[in-house]
Amino acid sequence: MKISEMKQAVYLLNEEWNLGKKEAKAEGNICAWIYLMGILEESEAIVTYKEKGKLIGFAGYAKWKSKKHLLRKKLAKIFKIILSLSSKIKDKKGFKQYSNSYDNYMPKKYDGYFDGEVSILIVKKEYRGKGIGENLLLEIFQLAKNDNMKNLSILTDDSCNYKFYEKHECNQVYKTKIKNFETDKLGNIQEENAYVYERKLT
Repeated sequence: MKISEMKQAVYLLNEEWNLGKKEAKAEGNICAWIYLMGILEESEAIVTYKEKGKLIGFAGYAKWKSKKHLLRKKLAKIFKIILSLSSKIKDKKGFKQYSNSYDNYMPKKYDGYFDGEVSILIVKKEYRGKGIGENLLLEIFQLAKNDNMKNLSILTDDSCNYKFYEKHECNQVYKTKIKNFETDKLGNIQEENAYVYERKLT
């Protein structure tokens, strides 16, 4: 992604999700920048949809054990680490706790089973229902298939329209509950359903 696209992507991500901003007591869009760097670190390819130069949506896929794009991935990882140490993250412990709550809910039985995953799929709210997300997802599937991948995982939760994937030949293979560490009005930590979907590419 170009720098201009990254800036628009950060704005889009910040509009859609908390990404630990509340827990980190963070300033500005720093949490969205960290999240984007994480996506770029793991993604094999990113596809975008624009209208009149404006980023409307983007999607990506990761390929496990890939030896391609190593420099770009390494640079993204370095930037992610640097941003995580920023003074704009006021509560680094809270941010780490939030980030960890979304890690590793894939069951051990699937270790080594998937070739990779859909790393991101997002479309601006006002443009949804126009087939943009569908086209981005299908393009990602085709790119992954061309990359000799056999099956992709999709990790999602109640904050997303996970039923969307079921319309595109994705099968739910696992469901669990996770603490997202976002608190309700009474200060209680909330739980939400998390899902693993599979999309076979053969």
